Amino acid sequence: MSNPSIDKLIEVILKECTPTSEEEINLHAMANKVKNELESCVSEYKLGFVIKEIVFGGSFAKGTWLKNEADIDIFIKFKNDVDYGHFETYGKLIGMQALKEYSPYLRYADHPYVEAYVDGVKFNIVPCFDVSFGDWKSAADRSPFHTSYVISNLNQEKKNQVRVLKKFLKSLKIYGAEISIEGFSGYVCEVLILKFGSFLSTIQFFSTYSTDNSVIGITKPDHEQEKYKRIFDSFLVILDPIDENRNLGSAISSRSVATLIQSSRKFLSNPGNNYFREEPVSHSDNDLDFLSSFILVIEFKYSHRPSDVIWGQLKKMTRSVCKFVESYGFRILKYHCNVYEKEKVCVIALLYESLTISKLSFKIGPEIFRLHDVEKFIEINDGSPLKWLDDNSRTRCLLFREFTNAKDYLDFVLTNKPNLMGIPRGLKSDFIRSFKIYTLYQYPSLDEHIKNTVSELLYTDGRVF
Repeated sequence: MSNPSIDKLIEVILKECTPTSEEEINLHAMANKVKNELESCVSEYKLGFVIKEIVFGGSFAKGTWLKNEADIDIFIKFKNDVDYGHFETYGKLIGMQALKEYSPYLRYADHPYVEAYVDGVKFNIVPCFDVSFGDWKSAADRSPFHTSYVISNLNQEKKNQVRVLKKFLKSLKIYGAEISIEGFSGYVCEVLILKFGSFLSTIQFFSTYSTDNSVIGITKPDHEQEKYKRIFDSFLVILDPIDENRNLGSAISSRSVATLIQSSRKFLSNPGNNYFREEPVSHSDNDLDFLSSFILVIEFKYSHRPSDVIWGQLKKMTRSVCKFVESYGFRILKYHCNVYEKEKVCVIALLYESLTISKLSFKIGPEIFRLHDVEKFIEINDGSPLKWLDDNSRTRCLLFREFTNAKDYLDFVLTNKPNLMGIPRGLKSDFIRSFKIYTLYQYPSLDEHIKNTVSELLYTDGRVF
């Protein structure tokens, strides 16, 4: 159902996020220049025997990029019979050599690719195999088929709707498939518009989203939903229209989906252009003054590694830290972690229910009928000063905690027994060498990256709540 106020708002937003003719002309000229440099490099190194062609991909090729925010993907299509070792070696060589004047660097997904900024525009040079439909050899092989599919099925009106949807998701910080965000990719946005027809219809769908309609497929009928729910175990299932054995929703966190659901409800009840602006993350000084005594910060430096790698390691470590300290008796209400690539610093901020806990704790043992288990429980807890049977006929015993302060406990474990914490192997040496743990009131003047992480920890987005 059309809503005049929303329709007018979408019209305004669309003007803001649609590239000008001048931008399109400049981008095409720049893209063709880089493509020519890649082709010249193939010719110079006599690599024509392994390369089939070089093609554009991504939002640039499909015409769905946001104004002044274009990333240009160029795919180097290798002949199908090239072995994987040469595929990686030659893919890196072509990208690094062709773009050497632009300070290129390697990025990693399923396999390495080259990234560089040319006059402020990001270029991704991605190797893939020239395969027949469905005979995928690398994760990037589907991309040219994605490009062809979207170009064939998205008219100009729907391309514009994709742009509005991207702008909406970007403002809520849930746009992008990279592990730091775990949000909705550009291709997912295109698939959603192909499915629902417009930005408004997509938002209306998510505003009523439930587990009963959690499978989104363009070509599959609704009665096959149950089948795909069983195959894919994720909060949201989006079938890739060119490979329905692939779930595009697996890279989207349940938090990102939940954010879209709730913000869609709020937007429809009270539409405004604030849903298309990136809100500054902030909190009141009063909040910080009050909550600072409940927050613990862990900070450490890391050696250089790809962005997705360090983000993956940090998120894994943060979950391990939370699980470990909670198993001791502390309770963490909320956490937030950040990577600051320029400073090579990771920050974890933990909001505790309390930074101190009781000296006393207890264990619940087996029911009295389980003879051997009861005997083992009594033996293991021989040092307990108090043992008893509860009203459910289970054994219990009292224990004394060695630590009652969260900072002291973490400091001790990370200094003396870091292996207990589940720190990812690749991060352990960096962490042990440089970690610091502190409460906010220990440092009245916080570094900017600490302030940012704490602000995000304490932030409530008024567009969602």
